[in-house]
Formats: sequence, C-alpha cells, structure tokens
Amino acid sequence: MKTQTPHSAASRRTGLPGRSGVRRLATVSAIALAAVPLAALAAGCASSKSSSDQSAADVVNKLGAVPIPSAPKTQPTPSADEAHPQLVAVGSPVAVTLPSGTGVITALGPTEDLPTPLPATMPTQVPGTITLRVATKTGTMKVTAADLSSRDDHGTDIALTPVGPAQAAATAGGTADLVMRGTFSSGAAQITLREDGHVVAVWDFNIELD
Repeated sequence: MKTQTPHSAASRRTGLPGRSGVRRLATVSAIALAAVPLAALAAGCASSKSSSDQSAADVVNKLGAVPIPSAPKTQPTPSADEAHPQLVAVGSPVAVTLPSGTGVITALGPTEDLPTPLPATMPTQVPGTITLRVATKTGTMKVTAADLSSRDDHGTDIALTPVGPAQAAATAGGTADLVMRGTFSSGAAQITLREDGHVVAVWDFNIELD
C-alpha cells in the first residue's frame, strides 16, 4: 500500500481541471493579444487617413483656389524707335516706330554660299546674304542699303552690297525685302539698322565654318 504524501494529495485536489483552466486562460489571452495589434493598426490607418485629409482640406481652406499660370504661347515682340534701340538675335522680329510709319522689321540669315563640293579644309571666310524684311502696319516703312552696317566680333567692318534694289519700301499692310551681300568670317557678327543716324535695332549672329 502506497503512502500518500501531502504533496500528492494536493496534486489530486488541484489535478487536471486546474491545468486545463490555465490552458484555456492562456489561449483566450493569446487571442485577445493577437487581436490588439490588428485593431490598433486599423485605427492607426484610419487616423492617418483622416489626418491627411484634414491637412489637405485645411490648406485649401487657407489658400483658396490657386490658379496655375500658363506659359505664354509666343514671346512678345520687342519695340524700338530712334530713342530706344533693341539688341536681338538674328531671325527675331522688332516692332519699329519711325516718323513715317510703324511695322515689324526682321533680319534673316545669313545664307552662306558654301563651295560645292566641300573642300577638305574649310575656308576662313564665306560669302553670304542677309535679308531685311519689312512688314508695314501704318504709314510707310522704308529701309535703304545706306541704313545698314555690319561688323564682326573684332570690330572689323563687313562691307555690304545690295542684291537687287537698294531699298525696301512698303505701305500699310504690305511687305518688302532688302537683300544685302557680304563676306563673313567664322565667329560672331552683327547687322545694325539706323534711321537718320540713330541706331534702331541690332541683330547678332554666328558664322560657323568648322
């Protein structure tokens, strides 16, 4: 006959039911703990979304509807007269006001006359033409060969001679071209338009013979 000890008697009294209760409590606690992060995460997302929406709404309410400016479709044409000359790149129009009328004058070119076929070594100078286009808006616009001069970036004058008529004149709504011929060196240069000795517009350009 086995002698019962106080320890084994306590074990029978607590027994399996006590351990089963511990396991059930542990299982319930684990499920509860597992549910907490999911709930917290959902709450955090909702809170973050709400905070973001609120912030955007606050900004709109404070600033109002801010229009986005659009870029201009075309650049404004610079204006020039005898007292206010303009310096622009060749090909750019200039709105000119003269005592005889108003209109737009544009220098085009130079159109280079390159040798054909091209030599192995390019020349250091090349003949070419510059066209001064006059489009009259009001009155009469007239440009003569004597009104034009040209020089390179070293300050050396470039002789210009007219190709065809030595002047271009047009009345309101009309256009006319004055074509000038010169010999240009590689590098930067410019053509200047004067009226009664006053500089009205200067167009700069580059000749590349590399």
